[in-house]
Amino acid sequence: MKVHQLRYLAALASHGSIRAAARALGLSQATVTQGLRELEAGAQVALLTRSHGGVGFTAAGLDLLADAQRVLAQLRQAEDTLARHRDTGGQERLSVGLTPWVAQTLMARVLPAFRAELPHVQLALFDGLPSQAYPQLRDGSLDLMVGRIAPDDAMAGLQATPLFSYDMTVVARRGHPRAQARSIAELLEDDWVLTFTPGERAALLDKLFVQHGLTPPKHRIHLAHSALLVQTLVQQTDMVSFCPWPLVETEGLRHSLVALQLRERFDAHVVGIVRRAQEAPSHAAARFIALFLEQ
Repeated sequence: MKVHQLRYLAALASHGSIRAAARALGLSQATVTQGLRELEAGAQVALLTRSHGGVGFTAAGLDLLADAQRVLAQLRQAEDTLARHRDTGGQERLSVGLTPWVAQTLMARVLPAFRAELPHVQLALFDGLPSQAYPQLRDGSLDLMVGRIAPDDAMAGLQATPLFSYDMTVVARRGHPRAQARSIAELLEDDWVLTFTPGERAALLDKLFVQHGLTPPKHRIHLAHSALLVQTLVQQTDMVSFCPWPLVETEGLRHSLVALQLRERFDAHVVGIVRRAQEAPSHAAARFIALFLEQ
């Protein structure tokens, strides 16, 4: 296997078609097509499926893709290390995904200590919603995530160190007409604003409604791709949401949001450090983790 072939495979997964992958790589479509064919020939197993609907991955192709993404991430890390040796004035970069309520509670204590110890490291911080962070961890865009650990079937290519658990709760603005509600059944005529991917929608609605014997009010379920947008809409409208209980206790929200005291209970989530499997963290990542654990 050649590195450029693995790059083609990863680009195909990221961009969805050979044409788009070639454009992103700055290569001709023929070059990428030939490289993928050579990769399949060398592997002696079908990696891709081809049809009128486009190109997809076989089971073997998906397995190799996960390995390819890890290899490419390690190569980028090696290139960054060498760049620092070539240019002592260059900055090392650490990319971290943070679940919003963790960012709002612990980061103000972690970041000053981290900056004091490693002033040459540039931080890039992102909202750590698993649906967004996990693909970025696999392709190397993120170095680590501090956030919710997903079920085992979503952890392919990743490893997690559990830290603590937290409860989920239904929230509304203070003064909401149903702030005293005691059951989700009382909220079926309210508009809900939630964060989820298409693949998570069914499981989320099952957890919120179906498991409690209720039919989801699908015409009242709205999607927001930002935790900040959810908070703003709940604060300023009569929309309700479903979020980590600790978020409601943060200084910025405790005076404007209320966790409804419902009789329904929801499964707890576990927060942990999520990284690529079988890959040692960089020195900067290891120190960030250590400082976070201290807090």
